[in-house]
Amino acid sequence: MTFPKAFISILTVVLLSSSMSAQGYRIEVELQGLSNDTVILGEYFTSRMIPKDTIVLDKDGRGIFEGQDRFTGGLYLIYFNPTHYFDLLLGDDQAFSIRADTANFSSGVAFHQSEDNRIFQEYKSFLQKKQGEMEQLNARYLSAVSAADSTALLNQQKQINKEMESYMDKIEADHPSLFVTSFIGATREPLPPENLLNGEPRHDDSIRFFYYREHYFDRFDPFNIRLLHTPLYEGKIMNYLNRAVPQHPDSLIVAVDYLLQGSQKDDELYRYMLITLFNHFAESKFIGMDGVYFHIAEFYYIPDASWSSPEFLTKLKENLASNKPTLIGQKAPNLILREVPDEHFEMAAIDTTIKKDPHIGQDFYMHDIEAPYTILYFWEADCGHCQKATPVLHEVYTRLKDKGVEVLSVHVINSIEGKETWVDFVNEHQLFGWINCWSPYSNEFRQLYNLQSYPQLFVLDREKTIVAKRVTPEQAEQIINNLIKIESNDN
Repeated sequence: MTFPKAFISILTVVLLSSSMSAQGYRIEVELQGLSNDTVILGEYFTSRMIPKDTIVLDKDGRGIFEGQDRFTGGLYLIYFNPTHYFDLLLGDDQAFSIRADTANFSSGVAFHQSEDNRIFQEYKSFLQKKQGEMEQLNARYLSAVSAADSTALLNQQKQINKEMESYMDKIEADHPSLFVTSFIGATREPLPPENLLNGEPRHDDSIRFFYYREHYFDRFDPFNIRLLHTPLYEGKIMNYLNRAVPQHPDSLIVAVDYLLQGSQKDDELYRYMLITLFNHFAESKFIGMDGVYFHIAEFYYIPDASWSSPEFLTKLKENLASNKPTLIGQKAPNLILREVPDEHFEMAAIDTTIKKDPHIGQDFYMHDIEAPYTILYFWEADCGHCQKATPVLHEVYTRLKDKGVEVLSVHVINSIEGKETWVDFVNEHQLFGWINCWSPYSNEFRQLYNLQSYPQLFVLDREKTIVAKRVTPEQAEQIINNLIKIESNDN
């Protein structure tokens, strides 16, 4: 079965009396309009519903969900067909009664011995009312004929927002220990006080961002296991990672450490958090996110994911070992390469003996190249992708060379035939000026840089630290220009 992800179902629920039990759960239901029907008590796990208990109602639509073990708590639902179900909260009060008329879910809400649900239903009714008022104002705003009318309508909308915030503030102040307060709090966005804003867009946007980041967890506790059992939870975690945390590997590693270490107090929460973050960064297409992925793998997933197969963990360890030396932020492994001068390519175009000679050139250590930025580029002349990307990179080089940028154009095929093909391609496309080089006697560079396909491009800073990798020539140019601009502003 598939259920809507919305955390509120606008339905009417009336509670019957019941006694609170110290252990277990006891939820009496009377669903008018049903007779001898099967009803499910379901538990949300993020946006999925998991059946937890099932009963068959009597001829009058009455039944009792009852068990000796208390539920974790969170947002639950009572379901009897795809168009008839309603949500309820389970906090500390897990013994109460519900009555609902299946012919009319829009009125007659009442609770007995469940403060969480009484407040929750009142909150939903208030929210529905204010949303209706807001929709009316929006319609009037769209048809407003004067600036004065538009301003007045916007002010009325702001007033409604303030009323909604005040309503939630009162719940928070009056019922700090109830789960409904945690649930409603988790739906709220951190908003800076009005006195911090001055009406200037750039200033206000900056204030909102930093306030959002610093106060994200004021009302949302990511380690409250009950919130995991609501459709809110996963979206809140993803919003934190995508909107509140700067999208830089170092900042994201700090964030995932906070989330993973904090969730370790509960096995269910930790397993969910670990799997979710591991998969999220495994699927990320953004530059540098593999560093976050392998950080999670090394310090959390490999030692703690006992549910994974030994084969998967072994492969993950091997993958970690292969990739770790070339993660962004690491110093690029030093290589001994042989530079082949431009004159040799020109001479080899008319002399086949010179063309086949593998001994021409001067060996050098890659780290000895002095440049504010170095593009380390691995390619082969027979590779279709390389044939398109390499001339483009040379154009990029012509625009960057006056800024001191060097390009190490490393041809990876070190056979005589490979050298001949290389020479022909360099001459055909006039790939001169940068450092044409190769490694004629060793393939160690393939393992050091985990080269599985070509072309592969790395951007290195002055200290030969990797600042970007697996980017296109155009992206490399943009990255380097941005870094140079930042350095210029800092100075």
